[in-house]
Amino acid sequence: MKNLDRKVTLLCPLCGNDQFSSLDEEFEDLLHASDDVRVRCSDCGSEYTKRELLDSNAVIIDNAVDELAQDAVKELEKELKKAMKKWKF
Repeated sequence: MKNLDRKVTLLCPLCGNDQFSSLDEEFEDLLHASDDVRVRCSDCGSEYTKRELLDSNAVIIDNAVDELAQDAVKELEKELKKAMKKWKF
């Protein structure tokens, strides 16, 4: 099955920039940081917690989840068709 991993780029709700720096602690990626980690937009300087940033990007995240679900269904359909051909259904 095809790899269905997705990366969602979070945007600053004020300016739309996608670059942030950590204010509290260093972390490899925001995904594994705690919800109360604070970040600063590198463009406009606005500060947010991870939770605030996720909440403000909810539409983008929801769209990515919907897209992933559609891709997963298509992949499962392909795999099922392959399996049925092998069993001559």
